[in-house]
Amino acid sequence: MKQQYQIYVHIPFCKARCGYCAFSSCVDFSLCESYFEKLYEQIDKTEVVEKRISTIFIGGGTPSAVPTKYIDGLFEHLRNKFDLSKVVEITVECNPESVTAEVLSCLKGNGVNRLSFGLQSVNDQTLKAIGRLHNYEGFLQALNLAKKHGFTNVNADLILGLPESVADFKNTVDTVVKLPLKHISVYALEIHEGSKISELCKKFNYTDDDLADMYDYALMQLETSGFLRYEISNFAKTGYECKHNLGYWQGKRYYGLGASASGFVDDVRFNNVYSLHDYLKTPTEKLLGNEQKITLSEQADEYIMLGLRLTKGISLAYFSTAFGLDFFKKYPNANKLLQDGFLQRSGDNVFVSKEKFYVVNSILCELL
Repeated sequence: MKQQYQIYVHIPFCKARCGYCAFSSCVDFSLCESYFEKLYEQIDKTEVVEKRISTIFIGGGTPSAVPTKYIDGLFEHLRNKFDLSKVVEITVECNPESVTAEVLSCLKGNGVNRLSFGLQSVNDQTLKAIGRLHNYEGFLQALNLAKKHGFTNVNADLILGLPESVADFKNTVDTVVKLPLKHISVYALEIHEGSKISELCKKFNYTDDDLADMYDYALMQLETSGFLRYEISNFAKTGYECKHNLGYWQGKRYYGLGASASGFVDDVRFNNVYSLHDYLKTPTEKLLGNEQKITLSEQADEYIMLGLRLTKGISLAYFSTAFGLDFFKKYPNANKLLQDGFLQRSGDNVFVSKEKFYVVNSILCELL
């Protein structure tokens, strides 16, 4: 089956590193020139299996924080290497404090049609505690500026379990659902023992039940406001689901460009070297590391693992066509999970029951 291809580009530069960040990032902007020269070289030397691209996602780091000449150069190299004529979505991650008229004009001019803001909370005290450089008023100004530049498809990321009260989190949800957004993501905070944020969070000592209750509140408020859950952590107005992320969950292939970026080309998955400094000193032809050929059976398992995170679940017809397998023969426990109400079937789709999303990992363990 012919695969659709996507592109992910990692830009690791940030004005400050947040207390919870586990991504490849760097605050030394003097390395921008060297980094982008290496990134352009990687793009130019990429072995292209499929030139036609459906979506592009530029993440980080903070892509909106780098000088616009590098963004222009990035798109020039992408256009020279790939066929972008059929691209339906280009997302760029932004932090509010780095959004300016110049940045937005640059993005608009290069075909960007979706912005993703790292808001996290509307509580200024929380934002300061976790190392964010913006406050809520700054976010509103950035959102308004984006709207003036014609950006209507905008996402805001929220984090559940930050060092703030339950009331603070609920206030964030109640506030954000009233904004002119098309997409909201709600992620659980990942706490690494010994980090600064882990010490701040101990004061609140949230249990799993507490976090589940907070998620339930967000789910109720978001869906009441027209943001429908289409994946465990993602909610969108109808028609504004993130097409790029859906591609990951539906098993599409993607080129990964830049430090720490992952790719999945043909049947091979790879990770670029992680740190910016290693990326710069590694010969371009050796940037791809941890290459692993994924068998058809493994691809089937991954399609199920990712697809069952979606509210609509997986397509039995696609599964049969893509992998040449019968779903119920490969996963004999599926029938019992259906009988017990953990899975449901509607026509061609098998999905996790709405009230069982909390135990999706346990369901997958029994299924696979």
